[in-house]
Amino acid sequence: MTPHDLTAIIGRIGIHKNDVATICGVSLKTLYSWLNGQHSIPRSVSILLCAVDTGAISLDWIVDQVETEMRENVDGL
Repeated sequence: MTPHDLTAIIGRIGIHKNDVATICGVSLKTLYSWLNGQHSIPRSVSILLCAVDTGAISLDWIVDQVETEMRENVDGL
């Protein structure tokens, strides 16, 4: 996946870059390094976002999974 492809998918999915970084488990700085071509986009991120883009995986399901994980991490403190 190229930075252009990533930008296009983010636009089609219609979510904020902060949310993209969160569901990918990275910082916003890392996301921007992918978008600027400074670092290659991991295959797992490409697969995840392509699956959301094509409707193979629901964005709502991913958000629910991330929120559950975040709650569990907070509860464990």
